Amino acid sequence: MHHHHVALPMGGDLVLLFGASLLGSAHCVAMCGPYVTMCTAQFVPRGTTAAARLFLRSLFNLGRIATYGLIGFIVGAFGQIAQAIASRLGVTGIVAIVAGVAALIFGLSMIGWLSDPARVVAGAGLGRWLIAGRMRLNQAPPTLAPLLLGSLQGWLPCALVYAAASRAAVAGSAGMGVLTMVVFGLGTVPAVFALTVVPQRVLRRVKAQRLAGVLLALLGVLLILRGLANFGLVPSTRWW
Repeated sequence: MHHHHVALPMGGDLVLLFGASLLGSAHCVAMCGPYVTMCTAQFVPRGTTAAARLFLRSLFNLGRIATYGLIGFIVGAFGQIAQAIASRLGVTGIVAIVAGVAALIFGLSMIGWLSDPARVVAGAGLGRWLIAGRMRLNQAPPTLAPLLLGSLQGWLPCALVYAAASRAAVAGSAGMGVLTMVVFGLGTVPAVFALTVVPQRVLRRVKAQRLAGVLLALLGVLLILRGLANFGLVPSTRWW
């Protein structure tokens, strides 16, 4: 029974997560697209220079990644506590298994095999709350608005974000949770930028979302195997 699995290896997981966020964010953009476009239209006045637009858009993404980082901080800290309790009870692997199951469920929902659990949250009126927040931001200073809008958007319910958060929960600490979510956030930037360049039709046609779901499901399976290895139920390998 090896205990070197408490600090979870990051490498392969983060590659999978980055890949999933790169591919999956195309789907998120298709879903949150109207929201982003609405926001962009609101904080990028007509006739602004390309440089100014780029700057404002970067601020929007910065706000989003800051929110993801905060989510990572919270789930990383809670995960660390959960892992400490679990290891005291001698069930260290349980946290990885729970996180793995969550990532697997979100992955399968992105492939389309399960209904999207994030929709349940979305139905709880979070969207309305965000729109109300957006209206208030009309009075915000021009550089603050995109930052705040981005950080609001980071809280929008999304299977991709939740799957990333389940990985951050087993990162071992609040700091590693932040790192996990920032890596995830960076992977979503290209699609958010592409949104303003690539027509929606094209994004919908790309089956990137399914591929992202496969990567997340794999990530879930890896975490589950890692948890099982902790219990000595499966042999421990370099991968888990």
